[in-house]
Amino acid sequence: MKTVSIINLKGGVAKTLTTVSMAYALSQQYNARVLVVDNDKQGNCSKTFGVHSYDRMSIADLMLDRDADLGEVIQHTKYDRIDVIPANMTLLTANMQVMMDSSRPQQTRLRTALRKVADLYDYCLIDCSPSVGLLLTNALAAANEIIIPMQAQPFSVVGMSQLTSSIANVQRKINPGLRVKGILLTMTEHTNVSDHYCGQVRSTYGNKIHVFTTEIPRNVKVQESQANAEPTILYDPKSNSAKAYIEFAKEVSGYGREEQVFERDEDALNR
Repeated sequence: MKTVSIINLKGGVAKTLTTVSMAYALSQQYNARVLVVDNDKQGNCSKTFGVHSYDRMSIADLMLDRDADLGEVIQHTKYDRIDVIPANMTLLTANMQVMMDSSRPQQTRLRTALRKVADLYDYCLIDCSPSVGLLLTNALAAANEIIIPMQAQPFSVVGMSQLTSSIANVQRKINPGLRVKGILLTMTEHTNVSDHYCGQVRSTYGNKIHVFTTEIPRNVKVQESQANAEPTILYDPKSNSAKAYIEFAKEVSGYGREEQVFERDEDALNR
């Protein structure tokens, strides 16, 4: 099972949309078995897949109980080959309780849990909240790769230095095999401003971090699909954003035009 964390410390950059779209594209286009981990207390990923609830076990139970039954935590969805470990607001309380619990390792609880089901899935996609802390560390510790969605707009790089520092710290202390797969430009438009910031991201980070060839355009169908709690690719397969995410899934899975894997150590991330 390849585990990919979708992370950016800036909100509103399409992390959840990217997670949902990747899961659907990988499962439907390549018959991959996908486990989605909702690691955000807002639970938007869980809502999209129809498994958000306060009556079911969630990722909070995994974080708090080493013996939690994964069979009860993992929820099957109506989509073939997509399962979800859901989240809700109880994750906020669980996070604080884990921080006070010194009886077992705090930073690798998610990784320990996921290892129990590693043979059942081809991909595990972790949707992360835009914050630094124990939940982010657990997501980095559990992952093989990181994808960083980044909006093509002013202040798009807010939090990047803090994020790369967190990545380097986890690489050094917990997960030396962790690597950054690349930056995904999202919400692009056919405007000079959007083109300018896309070019700026590619020129600023292109020699350090792979920037995916595929860009995800801004599209009203995205908002409509989210309102209908459906993956954009299913809601309107002909939309530009749906086509872009299908192309992006090709890059991620190795069938794309430019399969490049970024792998750097702490010095490269921060130079």
